[in-house]
Amino acid sequence: MLTQETLCVFVPGKFVYGKKGASAAGLLTVLAAMLGVNIAVGQSHTASQGGEQLSLRAGRLIASWQQSPSGVVLEKIELADGGPVLVGRAPLFVLTLRNLSTGENRTLSSQQGWQQVAFWAEEGAVEIRFGQPAAPFPPTFGALVRVEALAEQSAFSWHIKVPPAGGDFSLWEVRFPILPICELTADAVLVYPKAPGVAEAGVWQRAFEFGGRYPSGWVTMQFGACYVPDGSGGLYMGVHDPWGSTKELRWRSDPATKVVTFSVDYPVPNMGRPEAEFSLPGRVVTQFFEGDWFDAAQIYRRWVEEEAKWFPTLGPEGREDTPLWMRELPLWILGGGAPEECVPGVLRFRQAMGVPCGFHWYNWHQIPFDNDYPHYFPTKPGFAEGVRQLQEGGVHVMPYINGRLWDSRDKGLEDFQFTSVALPAATKNHQGEPFLETYGSKESDGSPVRLAVMCPTTSVWQNKVGELVAELFGRCGTHAVYIDQVAAAAPTLCADPSHGHPLGGGRWWNEGYWQLLEKIRASKPADRMITTECNAEPFVRWFDGYLTWHWQYDRQVPLFPAVYGGSVQMFGRWFGNSGSGRLQAQDERRNRDLSVRMRLAQQLVFGEQLGWIHTTVLEEEQNAAFLKQLAQLRWELRRYFYAGRMGRPPRLLSSVPTVTADWKWGGKSVVTTEAILVGQWVLPGDKRAILLAVNVAEDPLSLTMSAPVGDPWFRLGAGKIVRTWPEKVPLGSIEGGTWRVDCTVPGLGAYIWEVGPSED
Repeated sequence: MLTQETLCVFVPGKFVYGKKGASAAGLLTVLAAMLGVNIAVGQSHTASQGGEQLSLRAGRLIASWQQSPSGVVLEKIELADGGPVLVGRAPLFVLTLRNLSTGENRTLSSQQGWQQVAFWAEEGAVEIRFGQPAAPFPPTFGALVRVEALAEQSAFSWHIKVPPAGGDFSLWEVRFPILPICELTADAVLVYPKAPGVAEAGVWQRAFEFGGRYPSGWVTMQFGACYVPDGSGGLYMGVHDPWGSTKELRWRSDPATKVVTFSVDYPVPNMGRPEAEFSLPGRVVTQFFEGDWFDAAQIYRRWVEEEAKWFPTLGPEGREDTPLWMRELPLWILGGGAPEECVPGVLRFRQAMGVPCGFHWYNWHQIPFDNDYPHYFPTKPGFAEGVRQLQEGGVHVMPYINGRLWDSRDKGLEDFQFTSVALPAATKNHQGEPFLETYGSKESDGSPVRLAVMCPTTSVWQNKVGELVAELFGRCGTHAVYIDQVAAAAPTLCADPSHGHPLGGGRWWNEGYWQLLEKIRASKPADRMITTECNAEPFVRWFDGYLTWHWQYDRQVPLFPAVYGGSVQMFGRWFGNSGSGRLQAQDERRNRDLSVRMRLAQQLVFGEQLGWIHTTVLEEEQNAAFLKQLAQLRWELRRYFYAGRMGRPPRLLSSVPTVTADWKWGGKSVVTTEAILVGQWVLPGDKRAILLAVNVAEDPLSLTMSAPVGDPWFRLGAGKIVRTWPEKVPLGSIEGGTWRVDCTVPGLGAYIWEVGPSED
């Protein structure tokens, strides 16, 4: 055990370390000469040297590093009490450098290729310095990894810093960390941030991969976790980057070794320039925890509330910068076209449902959809009058615009303003070519519409989006504007030096949109709001709502609502075609009806605003009745979803049958859930909670479940059930802060319990 000033130096073939006194001072002098750096001496009380291995303890965890022939690897992260190994052997990092003369990329890992490696141990931390890589890399190049022990949390905090490469090389990409997660048990679960969150067992035993560029609608947050189903233990892995910088998160299995490797790749700011360097934004945290996905979400939420630049200010009534009508809204309609085609049907739907509605109005403009953007004006005749009629009838209108794309032929087949106005502000690759995308829309000659991705840092794009929103709020009078793709599409690695942002990677993409959206929020009327597509987290503070239409996957859990419930309104699912005239076969009708009910029930317990559904659902008698029941319940409970937050979902104590339907997302998407979906939402300041149970099956089903009421924010103790819906729902009992109920939930029915202080 190294208990005094300690330094460990690796020269090819072995580690060398010194202790306090003349020998340590001499060793420091040698090291400084070797690496050309200044190194301070610290105290070490938690690091130990065993042969050629160094260890660091943080509460219940121990991390160990091991010498390799010409570098260092992470040997393992294990439980200090003799429990299982959580993380196996892997390089600490992989660096990609580009030869600026040849354009060739070369990689260099912590595991090999270094002439000098030095360990520096101090109280609760270890630093590892890498220097003098082998040819062809510049001999002055190096890297520094620092690991801090957070003993109270049983966690390690990881950081890496890489200076400019020097010579003919540019630092291009940094992969850090690389964590091979071991299979804890045969039924261990991995939860990852796909859409709302997906919790999946068995991924260590079969081919599995999830990942992509963050932030986007499919990689929505910067964390995941694995855990044992009985709640006895798990590993949280989170990137605590307060700017939400561009990165690639990935989980990939190796069934042969039964590991799932979690890794993060960062495209480096100013990639391709000699001065490119990298310092990890924020830190990476690996933490042992007890519980499941909900507990992992609370670890991340605590960090988000304290440090994330995008978390909004919350008051007693939630997001008080969002109009109250939006916070309360229970139900959304999807439609569009000319006013005479949609306004009468929307008003009938509003009357049939008996609650306020939002209307997402597509194709209100004369240009085709996904064509000739961003020239949305003039509108179709009568649009402003249609908006007025709907909003006077209790329907809040939200027209569509795109917040990201400019058509490269933006007036039919003509280049109208693209080259003269948009092209300088479009994102471009390192060859100066604009990034173009296609979405299936066609020009009049049948050729694909090619849309350029605009750079959000440019005044051209910021001003254009601001002008469109102002026109819709002003002359058209809409209560809301939907700005498509902002929280859906991943950042583009723009390399146009004229834009003034770092080339490629970094945090500039988010900051550009933050500036764009801040200008809109500062100038809009206080009773108006803006939304966007999907739910990438770094834009929560600047949008009032996220269209969660893509939450369509099997084994979904409300990971995102557990983190962001009460801070942004989540609304809408894609429901596919509706209307009895469109579906003929009985089995197809049965599948559709069940899939509609499954989505609606999941929306309610996840805390979403319901629907984003066509008015033709009124032709589906059973679906319309189920939708109306849940919409009116959500309207009654609305304050929980905007002033509260998600509580731990109840635990099913009885066997509840499952139901399966093809949700037809992307062609075929088979989803299985329990027939009764349950949830909990709490108002911590009021010491109140609601517990929900929704039966999507046609037959009555027995249910026994329990929940720690309000956990982890308050315990009611002597609290009581103060209200139910319907009134004759069995009350159940509360003992010691745990609520338990045994009941039979009617087919296509919903039971709600409200729990409050016993003095109520």
